[in-house]
Amino acid sequence: MPRMALISLLSVLALSTPSIAEQKVVTPSSIRGLDPALYDRYEPSSANTFQCLDGSKTIPYSAINDDFCDCSDGSDEPGTSACPNTYFWCKNEGHIPGKVLSSRVNDGICDPECCDGSEEWFTGVCPKRCAEIGKKFREEAESIRKTRKTGSKIRGTYIKWAQGEKKRVEADLEAKRKEVGDKEREVERARVALEKTESRSKEELERKKTSPLYQSLLTHRLTLNRLRSKTHRLENELSSLRSILDELTKGYNPNYQDMAVKAAVVGYEELSGKSSIPGEGAEGEVKEEQKEEEIKEWELDELQRKDLEALLLESSAADDDDAHDEDDEEGGLLWKIDEYIPDSLYDSWESLRDLTIEWLVKLGLSGKKKVAKSNAAEGPHVAAAREKHRNLSNELNKLNNAISDSEDTLQRMNTEFGPQAEWKKLDGTCVDKVSGDYTYEICFFGKTKQKSNKDGSSNYMGTFAEWNTAATPGSYEYYTKQLYNNGGRCWNGPLRSVQVDLSCGKENALLSISEPEKCEYQFKVTTPALCWPEGEGESEGEGRDVKVEEADAESIKEEL
Repeated sequence: MPRMALISLLSVLALSTPSIAEQKVVTPSSIRGLDPALYDRYEPSSANTFQCLDGSKTIPYSAINDDFCDCSDGSDEPGTSACPNTYFWCKNEGHIPGKVLSSRVNDGICDPECCDGSEEWFTGVCPKRCAEIGKKFREEAESIRKTRKTGSKIRGTYIKWAQGEKKRVEADLEAKRKEVGDKEREVERARVALEKTESRSKEELERKKTSPLYQSLLTHRLTLNRLRSKTHRLENELSSLRSILDELTKGYNPNYQDMAVKAAVVGYEELSGKSSIPGEGAEGEVKEEQKEEEIKEWELDELQRKDLEALLLESSAADDDDAHDEDDEEGGLLWKIDEYIPDSLYDSWESLRDLTIEWLVKLGLSGKKKVAKSNAAEGPHVAAAREKHRNLSNELNKLNNAISDSEDTLQRMNTEFGPQAEWKKLDGTCVDKVSGDYTYEICFFGKTKQKSNKDGSSNYMGTFAEWNTAATPGSYEYYTKQLYNNGGRCWNGPLRSVQVDLSCGKENALLSISEPEKCEYQFKVTTPALCWPEGEGESEGEGRDVKVEEADAESIKEEL
């Protein structure tokens, strides 16, 4: 006969013997394996019956723990293995109570949850070890209590710092909001000034465009364009003639006694200053001439590109400038034109130029000082007004961005950084640990990385994403886990991520690193920020102190 079947049979026989059957169960506390929290629901009725906790059936009170499952929810068998998915409660005198699944009752195996061996009440194979385990548990609990006490003091400094930081951010935010109001008024004044300046500039330009001087300038530009075209044509013809004469000079044979050719060659050499010996001094002179021509061409191109409307506006702006630059660039562009006038026309041009200068001065259009560069469609005054408006607008944008950052910081301090913003102190704080060939680092609320101890290369492992989403925000459990995700991709694998398991400690430290799944890491970290003092949060009905104690107990059980 199988062992378990034998145990069940013996159990039934034991329960059915007269000596046991005559014993009446009169109090819930005498029910084996029953959790004291359920005592009030196991009070017998006046008819000495018991109603299943799910209300599905009413059975005789004596049927409780008869090793037969009567209730669909298993509530009639808290002390046997008859009903699945129920729990057996162990008193564990000398230690803390525990629970095991009903399927593990009387299975011949001693379960660590029941150090008193009560779950093996029939087999009797388990010794009572609660005194020894309880003593060790209390020693560990005392050590944790001291750690929590020290850590909570450090956490208190975090909270005090956060309170000061919050006040500073709030004061800075208030000051910036006031500054924004002042800056908005400055921007508005600059905008109005810009519009007025643009309007005056347009009116002034239209007025000056009707002046005889402007029409004269247009005529001179047209004349200059024609002169330039003619000069280019003559230069091309001269270049062709020079090439012919160069070839004639090189190929000329004086023995032919051709006086006409000889006279042409000698005359060309004298005119060009060339040596009668072919090639002597010619190359350098030609290159120098080409260089000078290129410079003149570039200057003339600049002159041609100059907008006459911008010239008028520049001339107007020059009237408001200081007189100490009176001799600088005197005459502006008009005085540069004479550099491009052929010698045969220079006398006529000089007379016209002097007359133009005289009219420029009379009309108040003569430039005395170089002005800042501006758009061709606007004058320097408009450019300056636009620049001022742009600078003030940029300053306003920076202020608004700073306000947004401060508001975000305050919002995070009220939510993300803990119930009393204690985690704000750790924002950006980094801890690391060497493990094997790598050094692992986590920066709270920032990034995690893995650095090779051999070649110094590093792998990005993720950025802070969230707290423990499985817990209620604001609860103790909520702050016991962090997720850092979207790290660098592993070779033929997923993006790296890190789950951080946090616990109370006297210092911020990375204790261990593991990799349960490929590129999915687990860090165990201690921090004073999680050292909540006992009783914290009780007034809010959260039972946070109970959760803290449970977390400590679980930690001790793992060690035991």
